[in-house]
Amino acid sequence: MTAAAVAHLVRAGLLVYLGGEVEFPDVHPDQVNTLARRRDLPALLDRHVPLGPDQAARRLGVRRVDFDAAVRLGFLSPVGTVEIDYKSHGGWTTVPLYSTFPVGLVC
Repeated sequence: MTAAAVAHLVRAGLLVYLGGEVEFPDVHPDQVNTLARRRDLPALLDRHVPLGPDQAARRLGVRRVDFDAAVRLGFLSPVGTVEIDYKSHGGWTTVPLYSTFPVGLVC
């Protein structure tokens, strides 16, 4: 599980934030172990960890261009953004993130 996924689970109230950097939250190891043993962990991650545009298009089973059209038409809107540094491609890029719940409703 990535630090970003842990941060989303903290915001969802499934893990308690103990401090540290916002980008790398400290959580209690016993809580993480308890959460990891849950049978519904994939569904929890699916519900609380937002998707990038490529992942959302794949989830819908459509081409990326069709997903972009759905966003332009207002069927979907981002719930947040993340900054990614593509050093070899010209620097920082803002990538929108989409919640899985509305993406699932579009299907």
